Amino acid sequence: MNRKEKIMERIAVSVAEAAEMLGMCPKTVYQLTRRADFPAFKAGNRTVISVEGLQEWVRRQAMGEGAAV
Repeated sequence: MNRKEKIMERIAVSVAEAAEMLGMCPKTVYQLTRRADFPAFKAGNRTVISVEGLQEWVRRQAMGEGAAV
């Protein structure tokens, strides 16, 4: 099992991992975490992103239901 497959099995990922999944730089993903519609939350000092929420967010963006990034 490769790294991406292992990440996809988890229910939440780090900003760096989400950036890899999205093909974006981590700085851009950190900016997205400030949006109310982005599925990020704080766990202690870490910002984590729900994998299921991220997949749904991408679907909404692709369908034009979200604001432009």
